[in-house]
Amino acid sequence: MKENKNLICVPFAYDYKAESGVNLTSNKIKRLEYYFKNLCVSLVSAKKHNQEDDVALITNLNEDIIEKEYIKILNKNNIKIIYCSFDEFVFQKDYLWNLAFYKLNILSYLEKNTDYKNICYMDADVYVQDNFQDIWKECEENIMLYDINHGLGTKDYEIICDEFEKFLDKKIYITHFGGEFLAINRKNIGKFIKSLKDVYNKMLQDNFKTTKGDEFILSIAANENKNIVKNAGAYIYRFWTSLEFRLVSTNYKYNRIVILHVPSEKQSGMIKIYDKYIKKNKLPKEEKVWRILHLMRPSLANRIKYELKKIIRKF
Repeated sequence: MKENKNLICVPFAYDYKAESGVNLTSNKIKRLEYYFKNLCVSLVSAKKHNQEDDVALITNLNEDIIEKEYIKILNKNNIKIIYCSFDEFVFQKDYLWNLAFYKLNILSYLEKNTDYKNICYMDADVYVQDNFQDIWKECEENIMLYDINHGLGTKDYEIICDEFEKFLDKKIYITHFGGEFLAINRKNIGKFIKSLKDVYNKMLQDNFKTTKGDEFILSIAANENKNIVKNAGAYIYRFWTSLEFRLVSTNYKYNRIVILHVPSEKQSGMIKIYDKYIKKNKLPKEEKVWRILHLMRPSLANRIKYELKKIIRKF
């Protein structure tokens, strides 16, 4: 490994018996296929725009379990596959978002086993449309986390604030940071991991359960280190692209961000990008990406379904 190298990675843990979350198909075989197609899109797009950085899939799966098609694509694009067991930040298998805590696990692994100058992890359902040059500059001073910008009038923020109050035994309005992105430098990683582990150990001690997965631990740890934590919203945005809940911005183009996070596209737009482009060792033009991911407008199929539902509700 070269000195002062940066790492962009997507952590992915899998266990058929463990909970991965609530926003993907319950068919566990199909779920694995969806995840790997998403992973290939996120990692290949990251590498295409960041040739000087190491890009890696970090997983608890041995390579002989992963479909050869996906390994071939990753190898062809010079993307590393790093094995990392899931043995820290572990909860019961039926714990909601159980597998999401693997992201915190790999931070600890990377601190102990690598000497990267800067480390960034991202969720699988992202598309990278630019280089990380400015993100790495920000990392010289700050830990970069994504503030999802929920206020007290938002139900999800109300829920996590109630959990913060129960856990900390005081009313406190901590910033709710998303779990889809973290960028950190070598100088800050040890201190931040200690804060993460302090929260995790207290959760075990108190038998405390959160419904917000790794975001609960991240947000409390970030609050304890708020002097070195900065909102990464200038570089990543969470786009909700369905008609039932559509929350988007034009920052994919204007004041453009680097990373498009598209949770609603796991089973649609991201799969289409994989099948039509990544599988054929190509990247679509960015305007095509925006259309496929329904950033500009919802899909025709979704619009028709939405109108039909409105009609049905009237009867």
